[in-house]
Amino acid sequence: MTPRWFLKRALKWGVEWTTEFTGGGLIYRNSNYFKTGYRILTYHRIEPNPTDSHSLKIQHFRDHIAFLKDHHPVVSLSEMVLGIQGKRKIEAGSVSITFDDGYAEAAGVVAEILDKFDMTASFFVITGILDGKQGGYQGVNYLSWEKIRQLKKGGFLIGSHTITHRSLGALTLPNVQLELGESFDRLETELGVPPDGLSFPFGTYRDFSQDVISVARSCKYPYAVTAIHGLNHTGNDLFRLQRTTITAGDGLNTFKRIMKGALDPWRFVDEWGYRLQRPSSSLE
Repeated sequence: MTPRWFLKRALKWGVEWTTEFTGGGLIYRNSNYFKTGYRILTYHRIEPNPTDSHSLKIQHFRDHIAFLKDHHPVVSLSEMVLGIQGKRKIEAGSVSITFDDGYAEAAGVVAEILDKFDMTASFFVITGILDGKQGGYQGVNYLSWEKIRQLKKGGFLIGSHTITHRSLGALTLPNVQLELGESFDRLETELGVPPDGLSFPFGTYRDFSQDVISVARSCKYPYAVTAIHGLNHTGNDLFRLQRTTITAGDGLNTFKRIMKGALDPWRFVDEWGYRLQRPSSSLE
């Protein structure tokens, strides 16, 4: 873990504890905004011993899923999108589970845990890695096309995380078109159906724009998720869907606080703090 992660984690814990144990947190949890919101969770790697800030212990993930099973309605992201559109009634407080980057354990321990608790998830994959044209993290194993087809056959949703995992906000529109269009086509070719949505790489306010969204729409993506923290509600923009990112160190007690909205004020950090972040690079 880097010093930057420890600082960010400490700040997040501060936000969580302050929200959880103050009158403001109680007021928020009783608000109509919280009660009618839908939460999309973001995971990355799930491994026995996390080696980076976006990895989570297998036991922690298992604890999260068991807790959701007992306390929250979990729906597929496509179902949640229909609820946000007002086309299908889903329960208030519904949760969807997503994974970015396409790590190999998705078809192993992750799928096993989800299947055990009868839950689904969306996996957003990088087609350049799948095609052997884009490098990933050294020493890290990624899904293959065969494993992705296996996940799709098992009822999981597969979406695009572009070709090269570069910030779309830093690219020219022709390159954005290439990243989104070719990734869409590769997924459709390999799976026989269009991809189930798009996840913007990095996903902060600087990593996409209205022009990028227009390109995504023209490529026929049905929706896009971001890394901006917060809840979603009926009528929200389907190409600016907010998520709650789960990171290393988020054990069961922290997860319970997150699900009670204790980390939701972090959206104000997302709204203003991204300007202070270092530039995103491929597979940061």
